[in-house]
Amino acid sequence: MANFKEAWSITSVNEGGYANVDGDTGGETYRGITRKNFPHWKGWPIVDLHKPLHHGAIINDQNLEGMVEQFYIDNFWKPVHGDTMTDQDLANQVFDMAVNAGVGEALKLLKS
Repeated sequence: MANFKEAWSITSVNEGGYANVDGDTGGETYRGITRKNFPHWKGWPIVDLHKPLHHGAIINDQNLEGMVEQFYIDNFWKPVHGDTMTDQDLANQVFDMAVNAGVGEALKLLKS
């Protein structure tokens, strides 16, 4: 069975750390999680405690990292049934597509 941690280790590189760039439609972002789209994510209070943060900063907090990983499991890994895939490379690609293009698009990839 495919392993989330392996897929996340690849995708997380592109998701980066903290960002709050003028003109970015997602607005404030931490590890790819946008405050605009996910204002009730439980990690925001921890992020707020560490401000000011420079662009790209990753907060050294195991609890926060667990919240980030759980966010990606709940919103992307589980919806594409990552745990049921037997090919890790395929699971990595489908997970990354779900994160970047949406779960629906990733599921279409699986059907093709």
